[in-house]
Amino acid sequence: MRIHGGSRPPAFHVLGSSSPLPLFPSGGEGIEAAPSPSETAGVSVAHRLRTMGSRRAFLALASGAVGLLTEGGSWQGGRAAEARRLSADDPDLLPPFERLHLPVLELPVVAGNGAKVPIVVEMTHPMDQGHCITTIQVSNERDPVPSKGVFHWSPANGRLYLSFQARLHDGRSEVSVTAECNRHGRWSSTRSISVVEGAGGCAAPAPPARIKDDEIRPPALRIPELLKRGRIRPDEIVLVQLVTRHPNRTGLGFRDGRFVQESEPFHLSLVEVFYGGERVSRFECTPALSDDVFISFPLRARREGPVRAVLTNNRGQRFEAARDIRFA
Repeated sequence: MRIHGGSRPPAFHVLGSSSPLPLFPSGGEGIEAAPSPSETAGVSVAHRLRTMGSRRAFLALASGAVGLLTEGGSWQGGRAAEARRLSADDPDLLPPFERLHLPVLELPVVAGNGAKVPIVVEMTHPMDQGHCITTIQVSNERDPVPSKGVFHWSPANGRLYLSFQARLHDGRSEVSVTAECNRHGRWSSTRSISVVEGAGGCAAPAPPARIKDDEIRPPALRIPELLKRGRIRPDEIVLVQLVTRHPNRTGLGFRDGRFVQESEPFHLSLVEVFYGGERVSRFECTPALSDDVFISFPLRARREGPVRAVLTNNRGQRFEAARDIRFA
């Protein structure tokens, strides 16, 4: 096994363990941006791991210890899975069962703006009725608002891909993602990130009760495949982008080295996605998401009909966006 140098690698937690499992000692420093949805949409995790450079592949693979919990929280088989150390040159060393359930978490190594940190989660797990990922939860326990969102899925999504932006405090911290399989319990991976000192984004005073007209605008749904080709094929898995114009604030201030609640938070609290009248996704949002929430997620185009997103904020206001899916 070869150990590659470079910037500090991700660490991974076995669920139920209190300490991270570093994959190799710290090395030099580097800055690397997370990929945009357009760069990753429609490309399988396995394919990208084989074609990216060794350092980037190692980060994307997130192939440390993976924990498996039953719904009751006990270890299946009575013991934790052991940490694995893999060379980036050969991601196939990861056993197929673990590779299938591993949530791949992608972050920049260093972020210059803690108010808008890009986060991407992707999995190769099937999305079938009898075997699918039902929930993805992203969190950072160091932050004053640890949860960055809980995202619920269904087989109608077709595959597991999620991208959004979140608020993180400055300094070095660990972002974790936990995926719940309807047959095999919860799996978690963790990655390190550094936000430039003084550029943290968790302190965000809420706007007044009366908001200017240009601060909130109707949301929109975009389907890049329609823009590129002007048509969608039956049973195609397409990327749907939810675009909003809405403040998302924690109401926190930062004084004398600690966070203070200066005002009530103001944020989107729930996004429900309907396709042909059926609810296919539900996203529980928190104040730790960035302003003007932008979420990308997949959908399998099984039939013609409207895709509709219903958004609710914590003041009870509701907004709606819709887009028709039509086959050529």
